[in-house]
This record gives sequence, structure tokens and C-alpha cells, in this order.
Amino acid sequence: MPLTRRSLFTAGAVAGGTLLLPVPRASAEPRFDGWPDWLGAHRDDVALVVDDGRGGRISHRPHAPQPLAAAAMIEHLAAYREVRPEGRVTVGDWERYLPGQDHGAALAHLGITSGNGVTADDPHALVTLDDLAGVMIRFGDTAAADLLRDRLGRPGLPSFLTERLRLVLRRPVSAQEYLADPRLQLEVIGRSPDVPGYAGRADWARDTWPGTAAAVDRTHRLLAGDALLEAGHAVPPKMAGIGVADIGRLGGALPGIVTLGVTVRWPDGRLGSATLLTRGVDEARYADRGALPDLLTRVLLDAAVLGELRDRLS
Repeated sequence: MPLTRRSLFTAGAVAGGTLLLPVPRASAEPRFDGWPDWLGAHRDDVALVVDDGRGGRISHRPHAPQPLAAAAMIEHLAAYREVRPEGRVTVGDWERYLPGQDHGAALAHLGITSGNGVTADDPHALVTLDDLAGVMIRFGDTAAADLLRDRLGRPGLPSFLTERLRLVLRRPVSAQEYLADPRLQLEVIGRSPDVPGYAGRADWARDTWPGTAAAVDRTHRLLAGDALLEAGHAVPPKMAGIGVADIGRLGGALPGIVTLGVTVRWPDGRLGSATLLTRGVDEARYADRGALPDLLTRVLLDAAVLGELRDRLS
């Protein structure tokens, strides 16, 4: 296969885990799919911080290091908002970092055509850094996160590309090495079809970038009200009916790992937040990860649900 931009990025997309949790359904009743039972039975693999803004709290292993998956992007957003740089980059520069799993959706959101649904038809099309920050949060676009990391000069932020290279190549390779070496890019193409299944990727994912529930939750609270963090999360009618003004969510999933941060704001400025980090999640439980946004949102709105979950973790 010749080394072309499309062949490279199409192959690279195979290597990525699912990084962003689905937006929950606006169902009549929330569904938890057994998550409270699982959390209670796996206390040592769970870190949870909750402050519902009216005195209800949970603090379970708040400072224990846990893998973050795409929940780490909250730090990329915080770094971007601290500097608020202006500027534009080409889509080709963006796609050098490999697309996130939903890169096609990110392109469509920005009105950029993509005949193959993976990469842009025109690599010379321009996007703003604000565009990149937006699709990073809304679609979990790892390429946007890595480009912003480098543009901001923040090497301490997680590099999603570096971790993906470790999975594909089975050895440490930095993003900078990869970006500068066409031979490495060819090697990634050759090895991408051999990426292991769930079990092998779970072993890899547990060693990815760590963080703590307390730190992630603190950053979520600092960014509450940020338009990028709350974009795409419409307040369901039932929640609007009880006065909820805005919802912010950011989380992710890699095999064996599910993470999520949620904020709920009321018009009077009251803020509720919850951050959950899990590891050691088996494949069947992992398949039900879409129920977690319902659970954490309900914890912030219903003192009884909060109390029940706190009891299970005590």
C-alpha cells in the first residue's frame, strides 16, 4: 500500500479505542443497567467525587490514581482556555496526529467534506483553534487534542497519539518521532490490522495516563459554564422543568476503563458536579457504559440516589 494521507489515517483509525461516552437518551426514566451494584462490588477499582451543590457529597478514593481515557481532555480544554490563543491550521496538519474515532463526525460538524468519512477531501482547508477545541470536547477528537497540546507548548498533557502508537507498535514511540519518520508511519499501517482484541487492549489501557477524581472534578467545576463543555448537551424537558439551566459532560472509555465527569448548573448559580473513574471493567459491563451519564446526572438531582450510591461504596 503506498504511503498516502488517506491510507495512513484510515489504517490509524483502526487502532483507537472508544474514547468518548455516548450521550444518554432523554428517556422517561433513567436506566442504570446494574452499575450501582457493580460499583459497590468493585470499590477498589472505583474513584468517585460528588457535590450536588446542596450539601450532598460522596468522596470515595478521591486522590487514588486511576486511568482517565478521554476524561483527560478536560485538562486540554483548561490549558486552551487559560491562554485563549487565536489562529488557524490546515486540516492536513490536524490529521497528521491521526483522527479520533469520530473524526468524520467532527469534519461534518465543521462543514468539511469527506468522501471516505475518515479524512477531509481538502487537506488545505483551514480551521480555527477554537474549532479544534470544540470538536475535541464534543466528539472526543484525539487528533485535535494532540494538536492543541503541541500548539500550546504543554508537553505535560496526555498525548493520545503516543499511547495509540504504544498499542500498535508494542513499544514506546513518541508522537514527535512518529510525525517526523515516514518509516514509522509505514510500520503503523502494517501493524494496525494486528491490534489485539478487548483483552489485549485492556492490558494496554490500564497503563495509560493516570489522574484522580478530585483533580478532574476540580477542573470540571472551574470550567462549568464553558460553552464548549456544555455544547451539544441539551437539557431534557424534565430537567428543564425542575430548573436546570445547563449540563456539561466529558468522559471516555477504553477497554476495561470507563470515566465520566458531569456538571449541572441552575440559574441561581448553584453548581453540582460528579466525577467517576473506573478500571477493571469486564467486557459485558463495558458494553453497558452508556448508562453511566444517566446515573451520575440522577445522583446530582436526587438525594435518594446519591445516598444509595454512597452507601454502596461505604
